[in-house]
Amino acid sequence: MTTPLTATAHTAQDTRSATTRQNLLTIALAWWLIAGVFTDGWAHNQFGETLETFFTPWHAAFYSGFLAVAGWCLYLASRGWRAGRRGLNAFPDGYHLAALGVPIFALGGIGDLTWHTVLGIEVGIEALLSPTHLLLFLGAMLIAASPLNAAWRSAEPRAARPAVRWAATLSATSLLAMTAFMHMYLWGLLTVPQGLGYVQTRGELGTILLTAVIMAAPPLLLLRRFTLPFGAVAVMYGVTNLGMTLMILPGNVRVPLLAVATGLLIDVWHALLRPSPARPWHLRAFAFLLPLSVWGPYLGDAVWRGQTSLSLELWLGVAVMTALGGVALSALIFPAPIPVEAEES
Repeated sequence: MTTPLTATAHTAQDTRSATTRQNLLTIALAWWLIAGVFTDGWAHNQFGETLETFFTPWHAAFYSGFLAVAGWCLYLASRGWRAGRRGLNAFPDGYHLAALGVPIFALGGIGDLTWHTVLGIEVGIEALLSPTHLLLFLGAMLIAASPLNAAWRSAEPRAARPAVRWAATLSATSLLAMTAFMHMYLWGLLTVPQGLGYVQTRGELGTILLTAVIMAAPPLLLLRRFTLPFGAVAVMYGVTNLGMTLMILPGNVRVPLLAVATGLLIDVWHALLRPSPARPWHLRAFAFLLPLSVWGPYLGDAVWRGQTSLSLELWLGVAVMTALGGVALSALIFPAPIPVEAEES
């Protein structure tokens, strides 16, 4: 016989962790928000100084997405509240990030309205780096990271159920897309090096090295916790670069197609090498091939098409530098174990 006390305990247990379906719904609503952000970025790139008001369809797109995902996260918290949990504990496990992200985004939105009303609409890079927009970015990232955090903290093994691993992958895709958006002025896949002098070449190749690190981080981070499902990198790279291309260079199909193709190549490397913390040499090899598989074809194709005058030594050298950067990043994410004697001393 179930008493009210045991019923309450069962309810608390059932609501302590979000289900995979609930995580996927959080991701879908977060993508509504992110798609609105990219749409607003497109509008700023297209219309620039002609945007004279805060109340635009583009703002409506991502603020409505925020209201949707915020309402959903608060609904999940209300279930925990009814089960007897209070404060951050009312949110499902891993969703304390959303508990912080929702008010931070709301504060950024209020600040954004005030900023635009008093100081006007920012133009160019100022639109990315204004304080209120950085608050919006931080809030959105915390919300979008919640399903990944929930999957990470779950009791699932490395080879978790495919739905769990895909939820983690799609949440990581959200984070990659938002990071790419905030670095649109340095996104190397939309910068074809022209090789017209040392200073210009240095700046353009610097964007490639930075973009390579940004793109390598999510797959390597996921590998610390899960085995990647086949197609994960293709989805991460394809979705992110499709959004970036539609926002900055509408009509360009080369970059999204190249991103999907190189992502699939990386998925093949993952299937063959099976990298994991227990297989460190395979992991380092994968970390080397991860950026090299993107930037070798990208720069090689640019040379073949006559879109850059970079020498063979330079474009191959930069591709190898991105690969070495991947290995260095893997050493930070998967550091060598500290000997027990050193820990005790």
